[in-house]
Amino acid sequence: MVSSNRLSTGGLLFSSVALAAAIALSNTLSVDAFAPAASHCSLTAANGSRSCSSSTITTSTTLYNRADRRKDKKKKKKRSLIDDEEETASSSPQSANSNEPILLGGGEIGATNEVGDSKIPVATATSKDQPPKKSKLDQELSGERIQEDGVVGESVTSAASVSDMPIDFGQALPDVSTIVTDPDTGIARIQQGKYVMDKVTGKAVVLSSLGPEYRLAQMLPGVSPEIREKYRFDWTSVTIPEMIEQLKAASTVPLKNSSTGKEWLGIPPHPQISNPAVDFVLSNRDYLGHRMKKALGRLKLRAQSQFQKEEALELRALWKHFLLLEDHISAPFRQIMLNAESNVGPNFGNLDVKSYCGGTLYERTANYLVLKSMVAHWEKKYNDALELDKIPDDEGMNFMAQLYTGDPKRYLPDPPIIFRLAEVSRIVVMAQNMCKAFVDEPELFDDLPAEVKFVEKALGIQGGTALRQFMLEDFCPANNVDAASLREGIKRVYQQMFNMQTDPYSDLTMTLWNLCVATSVGTDEARDPYEEYIANVRNTKYENNPGFFQTYTFNHDKNSLVRFLDSAKLIEKGTAGSPEELGRQIQGEAFQLLGFNFGADKDPTDGVKETKKVEKDYEVPEDRAIGRPHMMGWLDLLGDDEEAGITGDDKEESFEADKWEEVKA
Repeated sequence: MVSSNRLSTGGLLFSSVALAAAIALSNTLSVDAFAPAASHCSLTAANGSRSCSSSTITTSTTLYNRADRRKDKKKKKKRSLIDDEEETASSSPQSANSNEPILLGGGEIGATNEVGDSKIPVATATSKDQPPKKSKLDQELSGERIQEDGVVGESVTSAASVSDMPIDFGQALPDVSTIVTDPDTGIARIQQGKYVMDKVTGKAVVLSSLGPEYRLAQMLPGVSPEIREKYRFDWTSVTIPEMIEQLKAASTVPLKNSSTGKEWLGIPPHPQISNPAVDFVLSNRDYLGHRMKKALGRLKLRAQSQFQKEEALELRALWKHFLLLEDHISAPFRQIMLNAESNVGPNFGNLDVKSYCGGTLYERTANYLVLKSMVAHWEKKYNDALELDKIPDDEGMNFMAQLYTGDPKRYLPDPPIIFRLAEVSRIVVMAQNMCKAFVDEPELFDDLPAEVKFVEKALGIQGGTALRQFMLEDFCPANNVDAASLREGIKRVYQQMFNMQTDPYSDLTMTLWNLCVATSVGTDEARDPYEEYIANVRNTKYENNPGFFQTYTFNHDKNSLVRFLDSAKLIEKGTAGSPEELGRQIQGEAFQLLGFNFGADKDPTDGVKETKKVEKDYEVPEDRAIGRPHMMGWLDLLGDDEEAGITGDDKEESFEADKWEEVKA
């Protein structure tokens, strides 16, 4: 049981004040972005962080006097923390084989920075005619984003994402993240802004002005015991169809068409949500999340593949509504994490973590998660760099192995990332040291939520049995929390982390999932009703696989990339002629695919009568078709309905949701 000063509601381990704040907000948690609009203040980015930059080191001379030596001593004291770290790591006594980071995910120190040169060639070189630029590694080590010729790259805490690229060169980031259309490609994409957009309101996420405990309730939200009792699943017996029906019932509200006066019950028009739907999702946060997203998506495709249009439309509406609920609930968490990135990133290399990672409980929780994600991300990049160096360079025969290892952005002409072993090793060691410095500060770490602290403690334990024993016998008694609440709290943190961007947060997110699975072994929570719907690969029939849908092959255009790849023959080593001849052949096929004219003096169609040709069905190679039917057409079943949002009640209206309104009680 939980002690009087640590209460447990829905697995979220708040202090008593935070729990009271969460319950006080329970009546306004959903539509009003987790707090009434009148009680909010405008969100401002954290600007109190202190950046640390390296001082310039002057070159020593052979002549010294007493005054010069005193000045030199002062300059040495001002050397950057990163340089000090390198000297410490290189001079510390290590075993002969301990020159690489210990990758346990726990931020442990155990590395030097002396890693051999990578076999990966340097992609670019600085022109002698240009003034010297700050290297990509120096930009990373100083906490900046890599920027080369207008291309925005990664930083130690953020990915090199297309969402960070402005539409026009030199354009400033928008205030709020939004959807933009790329003028060159016509493809819609997210444009990352300074603040996260709440999809329900269409405006920036607003964090509560009622105090830090309320913001903690927004970051890791829960519900009151009464609401939880009303909506909570019985996980020992609940099935996926029952979960979907309960989600649909909680999301259904009275609707009215303002132009016709017709009333009915249904899912609110996008992007509107109801309080009961938010309460339902929060009550079962650990059981829903991304696995319910997958289940709804597969069931919608299953209905389409069986040409059950009405059912497919209903599932599509519920699926889209659930995605909206997930985005809305996780929006404050994403904003708080974005604020934490602005604290950690610019201070990379500064081991005085109290100077920039302090603050209230919700801020320190976010700072720790950013630090831990940074460690996990760069450890993954370090492992990728090691693997790449182990792959032999044997005239391109291992090209595919090199291609799917690590970040493919390294193949860009001027890659906006750090990927070479010697450079990555320096960053991963410093990331580990920063995370360890945070954990070693009692003022920063010791009062974090128990589910967050458990992550740090658990990642240093080998084996599931030892992990569960530590949880039951050591951690839970020491932190006044019961095991069931702890397991639920970890799953809720995992669901929030899953809504963060894949790069750089996916590595820690998957680690959290592994902890969820390992800690649930031997309990009722180990039951997984999702498995037969989203992970059933043994059965491939509608009768024995509830999540199965029949895929099919297509008639691809003659000049499509798919046909080009289908026609490519496996070239065995020694049978393709000289490298020059092979290169010309591949280049020629690729250029023809892209529509280039190879030196022809005139249009080859001149003098040829234009005749209408009827193309035959494309015969897909058997190794790709694998027995699947051809051109079933069910992906087009919903047609324009899929784009317009028509649900079947008012098909004469192209955008009928524009006229819907929720009936007020």
